[in-house]
Amino acid sequence: MQFTLKKYENSKMTYKVRTHKLRRFLRIIRSIKWQNSSFSAYLKVDYGRFTDNFGKLTNFYNDGEYDNKEDFWMAFNAFMEE
Repeated sequence: MQFTLKKYENSKMTYKVRTHKLRRFLRIIRSIKWQNSSFSAYLKVDYGRFTDNFGKLTNFYNDGEYDNKEDFWMAFNAFMEE
């Protein structure tokens, strides 16, 4: 599983992190200062490559762009469910 976070301010990417370690990723996203609402955060959770219904290897992932802390954490928790 791979986690990606991109932070955009004024339509420009200002921060990007990609890691496989959940603990490191949680430490990084907890350090985001959400009081400054002039940015958006892009979250992507990549589950790896699996065989789809047609027998082809495809990359499975969930992603989205969020403007506030509540939506970001709800999406992260949904992406982490098994």
